[in-house]
Amino acid sequence: MRNKSSIYLKLVFAFFLAVMPIYLLTGFLYNWSINIIKEDITESAQMQSSVYLDSLEASLERMSLMQYELLEDPFLLELEAISKPIQSYRQIELIQNVQARLSSILNSSPFIRDVRVSIPSANIVISATGGYGILNGESKEANPIEAYKLIQENNQLVMKAIPLDSEKQGMPPVFSEIELSKGDLQNELLESIQKDYSYSISLDINDQLILGENVTPKSKDEISLTPFLFFLREDPYLQVIDQTEEFNITLRHFILKDEIFSSINRMVYWFWLFVFITFFFIIVYFLYVNRAIHKPLITLLEAFKNVENNQFDTIIRYEKRDEFQYIYNGFNHMVSNIQSLIDKVYKQTILLQKAELKQLQSQINPHFLYNCLFSIVRMIKLGKKEEAIYFVEHLAQYFRFITRNEKDTVTLEKEAEHAEHYAKLQVMRFSPRIEIAFKEVPATMKGIIVPRLILQPIVENAFLHGLENKLENGILTVSFQEEEDFCIIAVEDNGEEGEEAVKKMNERIYQPANQDISALPNVHRRLQSYFGLESGVQVYKVENGGIKVNLRIKLGGNRNV
Repeated sequence: MRNKSSIYLKLVFAFFLAVMPIYLLTGFLYNWSINIIKEDITESAQMQSSVYLDSLEASLERMSLMQYELLEDPFLLELEAISKPIQSYRQIELIQNVQARLSSILNSSPFIRDVRVSIPSANIVISATGGYGILNGESKEANPIEAYKLIQENNQLVMKAIPLDSEKQGMPPVFSEIELSKGDLQNELLESIQKDYSYSISLDINDQLILGENVTPKSKDEISLTPFLFFLREDPYLQVIDQTEEFNITLRHFILKDEIFSSINRMVYWFWLFVFITFFFIIVYFLYVNRAIHKPLITLLEAFKNVENNQFDTIIRYEKRDEFQYIYNGFNHMVSNIQSLIDKVYKQTILLQKAELKQLQSQINPHFLYNCLFSIVRMIKLGKKEEAIYFVEHLAQYFRFITRNEKDTVTLEKEAEHAEHYAKLQVMRFSPRIEIAFKEVPATMKGIIVPRLILQPIVENAFLHGLENKLENGILTVSFQEEEDFCIIAVEDNGEEGEEAVKKMNERIYQPANQDISALPNVHRRLQSYFGLESGVQVYKVENGGIKVNLRIKLGGNRNV
């Protein structure tokens, strides 16, 4: 055997040819990559700070809005107007309503520790957590001039609010306070901002520190900066500052430079050298891969497309002795086998299906036609011309569908119409012993393409074996429904067949094609051939004594769009 030039060896060689320059230039690009990391981390920290402050400010604005709404609460206004010590039942009821409103505000944010409203004229204070109490002296003298601003008071973060029409001086008639939890705010701050490279994170309001946390501060001995960058020893941090205007909140994030980069020596020359060399080798690599792999694959792809277009005479010729030659030979052999299978199996199956359909059409019971004609004559003799005309119209539609041979498939709507014509003819013959309930085909199922004559033989079977001997109250029901990926056509009668009849019908369904060509096996095989093995005919015994036959159709692309 001749030595083959392996595609695998070509790929390995091309890979090393493209990758080796990257490894050679990695050391020269180290400092440049450090600077990129520094910039990315700084931008990321700035973005995180902005997002956190925007979220915090949005929460505070929402709290301010809730305070506005709280001071306009009708229960609070009524309680303020009483201006008397708590004595009456109505006052207690108003306090409870106000406290419920406070509790709803408290539950609106995990950062709220307590919500209070004070009414100096009535000498009361109502808290969401502490309930009703007496206003202390300090609160009476307080003047919440910093309304709707977050302030730190008695080591507490508080947002106060007064009515818009209150005087700027003096004690307002009522004011509210929202106390925030420093611990929850600090935990949220650290979860949102803190990173491995963080040194210190602080939050100021009106230039007053309210939250601050050192994240594992390093000692002087541990801060080991590059010896050549002495100026960094004076300022070993990057400082990220962001501020909001509405509440004058300042966020400061200090980042250790030594944690994110060890050298900031810019080596632009080596960077561009790396770019040009890498670009050159990438071009060489892709040219080689295109010639060795891409073009042969394109040839194979075009050949497969030809096969998809039923061009089974497609042959690929390839002179080189490598793996593609083996693949191409396998493709040529596969196409030859497919052509043979189509001739021997597929065409035979199609011919068999058509033969079964023709045979089923030829099995039309001549007695049915004779009985229909005698029924028409009898109706005319009895003067029932309207009934005779109705009967003839259905009979014409029935034979019009039966005698059409140009297509082997129809829509489910047409198939159902044909079966209904047949059922109405039978009902007029057996009236008043038998009634039918033919449900309408759902709109989503009308366009499903099905083989011809799959429903009418089942309906005919129900009349002949289930309802023909029924002396009264015979009912035939045909319904349609979708269950997951299946279309179910149910034909149910209330005949008097026993369990033995159901067993025999199920046995006949699964007999080989050359042993039984009657309605049930024929319909079952054609459904499986057209829709797959999950489709077919199922027979059940129902509670009313009759038999239910289900035609299961696996839904897929067989819809008439």
